[in-house]
Formats: sequence, structure tokens, C-alpha cells
Amino acid sequence: MYGWAGQRLRVYLNEGKIVKEPLSEELRLNYLGGRGLNSKTLFDELKPGIDPLGPDNIFCVAVGPLNGTAALGSSRWTASAKSTVAVPGGLGDGNGGGDFATELKFAGYDQVIVYGRSPKPVYLWIDNDRVELRDASRLWGKTTGETNKMLWEELDDREVRVLCIGPAGENLVRMTKVFSNITRSGGKGGMGAVMGSKNLKAIAVRGTGSVKIAKPVEFFETVKRTYENKMASPRTRNQMETGTLATLRGAAIVGALSTRNAQSGYFEGWEKLTSEAFHEAGFQVKHKGCSACPISCSHYYRVSEGPYATHGESNEYGTTYPFGSKCGIDNLPAVLKMASMCDQLGLDTHSTGGTICFAMHCWQEGLLTAKDTDGIDLSWGNADAVLELLPKIAYRQGFGNLLADGSLRASRQIKGSEVCLRVIKGQEISALYLGPGNNVAQGLAYATATRGADHLRGGVSPNRKLGTPGLLEALGSQEAVVRLTREPRSIEGKGIYLALDQDFRGFVNSLELCGSTSGGLDDDSELNLAEIACLVSTATGVEMSGDDLMKIGERIYNVEKAFNIREGMGRKDDSLPKSFLVEGEGPKGPTGVSEAKFQTMLDEYYRFRGWDHEGIPT
Repeated sequence: MYGWAGQRLRVYLNEGKIVKEPLSEELRLNYLGGRGLNSKTLFDELKPGIDPLGPDNIFCVAVGPLNGTAALGSSRWTASAKSTVAVPGGLGDGNGGGDFATELKFAGYDQVIVYGRSPKPVYLWIDNDRVELRDASRLWGKTTGETNKMLWEELDDREVRVLCIGPAGENLVRMTKVFSNITRSGGKGGMGAVMGSKNLKAIAVRGTGSVKIAKPVEFFETVKRTYENKMASPRTRNQMETGTLATLRGAAIVGALSTRNAQSGYFEGWEKLTSEAFHEAGFQVKHKGCSACPISCSHYYRVSEGPYATHGESNEYGTTYPFGSKCGIDNLPAVLKMASMCDQLGLDTHSTGGTICFAMHCWQEGLLTAKDTDGIDLSWGNADAVLELLPKIAYRQGFGNLLADGSLRASRQIKGSEVCLRVIKGQEISALYLGPGNNVAQGLAYATATRGADHLRGGVSPNRKLGTPGLLEALGSQEAVVRLTREPRSIEGKGIYLALDQDFRGFVNSLELCGSTSGGLDDDSELNLAEIACLVSTATGVEMSGDDLMKIGERIYNVEKAFNIREGMGRKDDSLPKSFLVEGEGPKGPTGVSEAKFQTMLDEYYRFRGWDHEGIPT
């Protein structure tokens, strides 16, 4: 078989049984792998209404047909289960990078599906054909870094790749991630808590195989071309130097930087949090990249002295927004320490930061006092308060126990706090603020994301993607296409564009390509639709056009939507917090989007997808 490993594992924790089975052609061709394969598995095998932290939930990890090859950015993996944060219930998944996906593929597997609950802590050891459950009692309670090191010692091999949880996942904190390479993580949806609920501490993998390529000459010609195009792009140097933090400066300048729980789009201390400030302070130690990626957008950092001395990896968007501007904190060393603490404890920075800034907002409104917070002063900008709260949340101690279930569930116990909530489908909003320079349709993207409040499921970016396939046909004129991409606050066509971009992301996530290297739908992207289709066809030997891949992406999105509908979600859940649905005027220009305009975009989006008025696929 070419591209795919062609095999998956079913692990039954109750019985300690492991079953290997072929990956069917139907699943390979219709869902590719990764996210799509996991979503289809959950839809087919999970009963609606089950407790996400109970033994009936299923935990899946999957990779795609390009993992383990030289395809640009083919380093990703997806972990999926029923979400621990979604309300009333819905899909959860986390997507991460590093080397774990390559190792799993080299071991000979496309997917691992875990059922039930082990009577004691265990880890899954995959050593090529040899697969077994091992006792993890001595690993229980250890941080992610300690877990990796202890497994390397036990297995006598530092090349073993580990997917694990930290203490927060063990304690069933809903705002948790799963981690590979210690700091590469899959956030949102509480996948760490699902592993913890199963007493599954880690999955350790050693693979010494390889991936067969159907047409190696044509495949490597495409690989070479896409690498050269990527390295020649002016965007690449910026990605290498700033990583995902590149968006902060632009958002701050145009008044779209979510500040103090999205009460404003302008943060006066933003310049202290930028990549430039990071480099000027000398915190960077070196770059680091994932498998098959020349960008190395991650950064090892070290703060050598002072109260916030720390070290870790990845000064990025997912930490600096939630713990920086959203909490009113402009102390970069403190934010970096928050990042490293979350990585070691196993906390999701997006959700944890979002929940803490919710609590700070409640403090601002007088809804929380020192009597409620174990004496912690939750004033905006208090970095020490955040650092004190993180272990309390991870270990469910005192006030931290209230926050450990996320802001929506915490709000049910804080009278009047609904006005401070910034969640969609129960998931905290990481960085969205509909400021003057931010496309109003980004609100629609967050609202309709199948895992809730998500910037990675798809979006509508101004000043790019004029060549998006299907847009001209759908909108009827080039003028309408130009208006769509050049006018951030217009609403016409935004629902159509978003649906197409979500479909693109659907198959990209299922091939497990990195979003930083698969530029998008636009014709001038370094790794565009045509190039990806060429990579898939030459790697697998299955001829797939760009249209074929887009149809697969649409199929995946429909399956995920159907999963959520079956759990009780509907149109009411494809919405934004009320504070976002008010048009206003900020210091940099207009803000928000009216309820009427939002509903018009949502109607257009549903019609284009072929869903009914309630958002049910027909």
C-alpha cells in the first residue's frame, strides 16, 4: 500500500485487549486520515448523550497519508473524542505537531482507538508490530517533561516519541491538552481529561519502518518545488522569526487585539509582548521545527533571572493573547513562565487563559471578592495572581477547582456572571475581537466551528485569496469577489467563502499538513490546492484532483456537524456572545457586528452548505 500504513489499532482498556485491523478503502478514500478519520469513527461508534469523562467515550489518535514523507509540513496528528467542554455536547479534537505522527506511521499505523477505562494507570507501548499495555503507576502525577524523560529511561531510547498528559489531565480538568515532544500539543476540547478519565497516561511509539511512495520521481519533484516556493516567499522569513505571534502587532495597530476579556480591541502594553520584544530581551535560545518543515517557527526560550525565571518552547499566539492582552498583562517574562507552567501541568493555554480572564472580569464587576478567590487579587494585569492560580486549577485546589471546569460551568456558580462569558459551544474564545481591521466574518468562523470558538477550522482573511476556487462561480462577478476580500466589514459572500475555506481546512487537517505551510485556497499560495492534490496523487497512487479533495473536506465538515446535531446542538449554538453582536465605535474605528447582519451571514452560509434553517445537513 502506498501513502497509508493501512492498519489501525483498537485498544480495549477494560480487558487489556489490543486488536489490529486493516484500514478500509472506504475510509481511506472518503476521509483520508487524521481529523476526518477520527470524526467519522466517533460519529459511527459513539452513542449520543454519553458522559465525555465516562468509560463510554472513545479516544482516537490518527495520522494521514502524507505523514512520514517529505511533503512540506507533514508533521501533524489529531487526537479526538467527545468534547469535555462542549455544551450541550459535541465534537472535540486537538491537533499537534512534532515527530509523533511520523513515528506512529513508521510503526505501521494510521489510527489508534482507545475504549473503556483501565482499572489502574497504564501507558500504551507501540514498538512496531509489538503492542502492549504497561503499568504507569510511577508516571502518575508526573509532569509532561518528567513523563517523557522517565519513559525514555525505561525504554532505553531517547528516539521514542511520547504522547502524554500532565497532572491536570489526571485530575480531569476540562481545560487540558495532550502533548507530544513535551511541548507540541493538541488543544481545545479537553482531550487530556479524556485520557485521564481512562487512566491512560501516555502512548509511547518506536517505529523503524517507512512509507511507500507510488510515484517517487513525480512526488519528489513536487516536494522540491513546494519547498523552493516556500523558502522564496516573503511570508516565510516572518514565520521563522515570529512564529504564530506574527498576528499580534497587526491586530494591535488596527484595534483588533482582544483586551481584558474582549472588552476592548486596544491594549496599551502590546509592544512589550511582541516578537521584537522577545528577541531584544535575548530570551530566544534557538529555533526548532517539526518533521518535514524548513521554517522552524518554534523557539526555545530561557528567562535566566528574576521572579519569572523559566525556560520552555514556543512564544506564540496561543499563550500571549490569552495570558497577555486578555488578562491585561504586559510582562513578557511572566507570560513565558505561564506558558511553560501550562505545558508541564498539561493545561490548555487558550481555555485556561480565557477562564482566568473571565474570573478577572467578574472581579472587575464585583461578582467575585477575595473571600471567593482564596485571597487572590484578580485585578487586571496581576501576573502573580495568574501564576498562583495555574497549579490550583491543575490540582483542583480551592478556587482553582471552580475554574477547572471552564468558564461556562464556573459562571453557573457565580451569580450575574453571564455578562462576562466569552464562549461558543462551551469553548472559550481565544483571541477574537471584531475591531475595525478585523473581518466581521471571523465571528461567523468562530461561531460555526464544529469544535467551538476556533480560529483554525477556517476563516475569512482580507487582502488575500482572490483565486479561491468556486468563489467566482458562487458570487457571479469578479467585482463581488474583490469586494469580499477587500472590504472587511461587508457581509456579502462571506458565508460562501467561509464554507469553502472550512472544507479546505477539513482535508488539510485529515492529510495532517501544517496550517503554516499549507497557505490556503489562493492560487499564489506556496502549497496550494493544486500542489496538495499532486502530492496526494503521487504519494498514494490514487488520482485526486483539487475538487475531489474539497468534496472530502465538505464530507468531513458535514459528519462533524451531524455529530453535534445528534448531541443536541442547533442554530442557537452557531452564535456569538451578546457583547460581540453590538455595533459600536472604538478608538480605531467601528467594532462588532449587528445581530441582523450576523444572521444574514449565517443564512447565506447554511444555504451554500445545503443545510436547513436550523443548520441540519439535508
